Amino acid sequence: MEEKMVITTGTINQIDPAQWDPALDAVAAAPANHKVLFENDNLRVLEVTLLADEEEPIHHHRWPSIFVFDSVGGPIHDICPDGTVLPDNRDVIRAIEAWDGKGCLVVHPMAPQPAGRILNKSGKLIHGIRIEMKC
Repeated sequence: MEEKMVITTGTINQIDPAQWDPALDAVAAAPANHKVLFENDNLRVLEVTLLADEEEPIHHHRWPSIFVFDSVGGPIHDICPDGTVLPDNRDVIRAIEAWDGKGCLVVHPMAPQPAGRILNKSGKLIHGIRIEMKC
């Protein structure tokens, strides 16, 4: 059985998703990177894939979530829509830095993420399952 490491990254921010452009939802704006595996009124489960040296289109994740990675590494750059590279202090980036690299990496809770994009400079595939809680 694979090991897993669970990283708790803090409280979930209270952000009103009604203010966010639906066209920038991850599935709509970055469909090559986000595949819906399951969805109902309470949950959406996404398969997330980002190739080495790939940069996603600008998108957001409007709901709090849990992210389970089976392939991930750093460095990963979190970039604002205006091109500003954010400091390495967001949920996934902090979790990767603390991870021992064994088994799966579980990141929770993840706060809703406003519009931005990820640049994968890790040299390896990023792959995981994101469980979004529509609350």
